[in-house]
Amino acid sequence: MPFPFFLQRFSPTHSRTRRKGLSLLEVVLALTILAMSAGILASITRNAVDNGLMGHRLATAQILAESKMAEVVTGAIPIQGGTGWTMITDPVPGGTWYYQVETTVAGIPDMIGVRLAITDEIGLADNAELFYIARWMIDPNLGLDTPPAAGTGAGASGSGSSGGASGGSASMGGGIQ
Repeated sequence: MPFPFFLQRFSPTHSRTRRKGLSLLEVVLALTILAMSAGILASITRNAVDNGLMGHRLATAQILAESKMAEVVTGAIPIQGGTGWTMITDPVPGGTWYYQVETTVAGIPDMIGVRLAITDEIGLADNAELFYIARWMIDPNLGLDTPPAAGTGAGASGSGSSGGASGGSASMGGGIQ
């Protein structure tokens, strides 16, 4: 029984239309698609690495800024210190870092604003400041953070108030306890 006309092309005896490989056009098209995909993936990977490095750099700057601000608050770094950028001498991974302390007068009496800036690119005008932290604090020039003298203050002469169930005396004045 002969094959119908429309199925004759697909018959197993008709070997002329059967292919055993890929044409050059198909290979070129597949390689072009592969190359474009590889280029897009390389671009995405480069952007991801750059963003990761920038995130690490900003995280380091934030940690350094918080650390130096804690030193400013405790008085280890003077608020009215030198002007300009000061090198951080602590061992810091990722290069050399610098900080700068600036103060502003607040609208509230006896308060000042402290702004601490961090950078790792000293001397570059376009990116001189990488991260900053600001804080309002009581003016240290008022002397409120120093303990009173030994012979002054309430309770210094031994006349403290009685202390409830224990019967001891407790000093209500300031100072070191």
